[in-house]
Amino acid sequence: MNPGSKGLFKNIASLGVVQIANYVLPLISIPVISRILGPDKLGVINYAVAFVAYFNVFIGFGFDLTATRRLSKDPGNHTLRVAIFNEVFFSQLFLFFISIGLFIGCLYFVPPLAAEKKVAIFSFFVCIGTLFAQNWLFQAMHDLPKIAWMNFFCKLVFTISLLFFIRKQEDYILQPLLTGLMYIIISLLCFIWAFNRYELKFQGVSFHRMFELLWDEKTVFFSLIAISLYTTTNTVMLGLLEKPIQVGYYTAAQRLMSVVTSVINIPLSQAFYPFIGLAFSSGIAKGIATVQKVIPLIFFFTLCTSLFIFFMGPIVVHWFYGDKFTASIPALRIISFIPVIVAFSNMFGMQIMLNLKLDKFYFRISAGGAIIGLVLNYFMIRKMGYIGTAWNWLAVEIYISIAMYCVLRYKGINPININEFRFSAILTQLSNLTSKFRKKS
Repeated sequence: MNPGSKGLFKNIASLGVVQIANYVLPLISIPVISRILGPDKLGVINYAVAFVAYFNVFIGFGFDLTATRRLSKDPGNHTLRVAIFNEVFFSQLFLFFISIGLFIGCLYFVPPLAAEKKVAIFSFFVCIGTLFAQNWLFQAMHDLPKIAWMNFFCKLVFTISLLFFIRKQEDYILQPLLTGLMYIIISLLCFIWAFNRYELKFQGVSFHRMFELLWDEKTVFFSLIAISLYTTTNTVMLGLLEKPIQVGYYTAAQRLMSVVTSVINIPLSQAFYPFIGLAFSSGIAKGIATVQKVIPLIFFFTLCTSLFIFFMGPIVVHWFYGDKFTASIPALRIISFIPVIVAFSNMFGMQIMLNLKLDKFYFRISAGGAIIGLVLNYFMIRKMGYIGTAWNWLAVEIYISIAMYCVLRYKGINPININEFRFSAILTQLSNLTSKFRKKS
């Protein structure tokens, strides 16, 4: 199952459909829901979502990257596939039970969660979905289209349900409940489908092997934890230091940016990850050359998107959220260029460092960004509120990208070839990809 250009295009398109289902479909309901709930209740919900994200990262443990990396080298090996599946699933099950215990404690000791226990509990339902959502398997097997459309259909039904049930501000508690139930249903359906399609079976995994696996993959996991510390923690710290309405203003802008980065950056990076990984398996030079050709395409695409957000942001905010969220516009403009910056850090970190097993450098840079972000965010919030949080996010993302580039150059790796940024080179690359796609269609 070698991923050619046809498979790459299908993976990008399929991941785009998944991200549209995850982020764009909910935005269909935002013009209605945001006006009903207002920034205060939206802030309550988004705070709980941000806090639960820690547990999602903990349960996922970076397997979407590490397990994909292991299996993508030999996806047709059924024995290897079954072994990795069981190791990942039972390790995640172990982490899930730990998460339940930790979460119960947080319900009583974290003030914003204690004040809205039902919202927090319903938000935690997505962790059940995380346990069964074996996305790494679909990525490694280059088999995303059917799952993507299953996601899309289920979330379309969810969006319609959300509009039907939430009629007044007191119904805000139904939003995390419906979201959690929807994610559980989708994950279970995908899990059953994958179990049958890939001829999987349950095999016992010893605690020794689970601990060994978790230890082996700890570097990528801690890197993801570090990333969450300078992204998700922005919202968590803001909620601890300021009122929910400020969380509502910031997360309204953040949510719009999440749509952009998730619909554009994430599908591109996740689809290219096994594809570039295969190129690296043929040699470092070929892998680097592939990255150098891809970076200009992603750069110009994300740059156009960022410029659109910067200039059209005020119109988008008013259209989606209404006049109550006008205060979100400055924050949105501050973070509007994050898609471009994240595109570079994804290519430098995920596509190059992880494929070259430079996991420790990846972690150290992410950890450095987390430390800088935590300290800077505290003072920025104290001085500027949610606007300070927006500036903090932008500053940390810039640091991450620059640090990754410097480390790669220190290692003798040049991820950017200026010649590939020439208009003629970009047209040639697009033409090559398109012609290959047409030949295999």
